[in-house]
Amino acid sequence: MTPNSRGRRCLEIAAIGTVLLLPLSSESEDYHGRRAWTLRNDKISLTVTPGGGHIASLTLNSGPGANLNPYWLPPWPSVEPGEWRRHGNTYGDRPGAQLVSSVLGHSLCLDFFGTPSDAETKAGIPVHGEAPCVNWTALLRTANKIVYSAELPAARMQVTRTISLTPGSSALWITERVDNLSPMDRPFGWQQHVTLGPPFLQEGATVFDMDAGWSKVDPREFSKGQRLKRGAEFEWPNAPGANGETVNLRSYPTQAKNSDFTASLMQPTRTWVYFTAVNPRRNLLIGYIWPRSIWPWVANWEENRFRTGHPWNGNGVARGIEFGASPFATSRQDAVAMGSLHGTPTYRWIAARGSQSASYAAFVAPTPDNTTGVRDVRLSSRGVEIDLMGADRTIILPLKR
Repeated sequence: MTPNSRGRRCLEIAAIGTVLLLPLSSESEDYHGRRAWTLRNDKISLTVTPGGGHIASLTLNSGPGANLNPYWLPPWPSVEPGEWRRHGNTYGDRPGAQLVSSVLGHSLCLDFFGTPSDAETKAGIPVHGEAPCVNWTALLRTANKIVYSAELPAARMQVTRTISLTPGSSALWITERVDNLSPMDRPFGWQQHVTLGPPFLQEGATVFDMDAGWSKVDPREFSKGQRLKRGAEFEWPNAPGANGETVNLRSYPTQAKNSDFTASLMQPTRTWVYFTAVNPRRNLLIGYIWPRSIWPWVANWEENRFRTGHPWNGNGVARGIEFGASPFATSRQDAVAMGSLHGTPTYRWIAARGSQSASYAAFVAPTPDNTTGVRDVRLSSRGVEIDLMGADRTIILPLKR
């Protein structure tokens, strides 16, 4: 599938076995030098990049926390997928360069979550699969809704995402459909790689909450700068530190440098599970709520100025809350070989010519003074309900599903 050309008013495509004739907006906008689409309502503005399909920005239009994008904008120039080849070793070597050269904010890891094998790397497969490294096409775009899609040629899959804003609300509803174009059943990974960064991610200020339980530090050596005990099991959020101390993962690291990775299993008693991040100094909250039956795992990635290779150069500050089908960012072979962890599968199967769909909500909201975190998030007939800590208040965000 080829990218939509600017100025074209409609596009005839073959998608999921059906020919569609859909209206398209004529112009794209710009986000830090990248082609972009923007959705708006009276509460929020949302930016999506065709290159990689990333949700790059989600901001409140006014009031406390206005215009502060919680998502990660890497500290190096961002380029369109494939353009990393023209920049020498600016972005390092493949397979990492293929991703980090164009990654932004919330990216989708598909058809696996992690690093390709040596053979896959030689064959050109990037980190986290093809979805965040190919161009997506807009099938439908209005002021407050977008449907966009990408074909993954090596994986022989197609993914379509619909994002809808609710009028008068700062919550949005997202639906994804994955189609297996192959005549074979196959294992796959499906992960939402939500990465937050400065200035929202702030030392000594930003706090993270989620309804997770059993957790484990990556048993591999994730980096030489780990502050956590490799392979240790724990109950979120209190992780065993490498030096014998207890580390509360609700807070962003206050030490000079570290790079860590943990996996957490979301509570099995809940149908909908969530994570939130709050910066009380900036009076802003961001969060997600999703179906546990489809994505039972949350991977927690911390990068705090540790990586010195290109393009990181010791300047990377990010925290990824990556919810999906897999606990650790491993190779496809490793995820399948592991099979399950703590009684829960580490990947999904999709049938030959089959499809799978999932829907979830994302939201931003201003927070009152004295907010110290989030006690609970739930979906109700009123929308997304968020119980705050400290301020002892419930925020209700209408949501049209």
